[in-house]
Amino acid sequence: STVSFEGKTFIGINLASVMALSDKKVVLIGMDLRKPKIYGDYNIKNDMGMTNYLIGKADIDQIIHHTSISTLEIIPAGPIHPNPAELILDERMDMAIEELKKRYDYIVIDTPPVGLVTDAQILMKYADISIYVVREGYSITTFTETINDLNENKCIKNLYLLLNDTRIYSKKYGYGFGYGYGYGYWYCYG
Repeated sequence: STVSFEGKTFIGINLASVMALSDKKVVLIGMDLRKPKIYGDYNIKNDMGMTNYLIGKADIDQIIHHTSISTLEIIPAGPIHPNPAELILDERMDMAIEELKKRYDYIVIDTPPVGLVTDAQILMKYADISIYVVREGYSITTFTETINDLNENKCIKNLYLLLNDTRIYSKKYGYGFGYGYGYGYWYCYG
């Protein structure tokens, strides 16, 4: 997303959970190293996570946390570090992703907003699919310029746009069968 509170973490948690419930081995990585959040949603401590691994103070097995879903594991961001972008650019990030690819069917990476820091753009090189979240009634329409820039400059491969928190408005007209007609557009780049 472009800014905070558009639903990236919510979408990431639910996407990872749904895939895990279909008997796929999934790891959800909290890569918002500036404002970690995922650990709180799973009631785990954030004292051991990705930053510990990236600075060489932990191995991959020490930062993986189990969840109530047997096929879903979590790697929280870990303690806040003064230079998150430098950590993400380190070769240990490449090593972590390669090791996780061997262990899991799917890796879901929760990133910070694209519009605020470069971290998310750096992490997108690891993604086979990138989901850009916009939130109805919250995201500003000029945010689409950010999405278009990322697409036109080939910064993101396989970009999908997800409209979050949509509302269904009832109409006083129609067939009255509990459904209505509407118009929507789904754009996929790649």
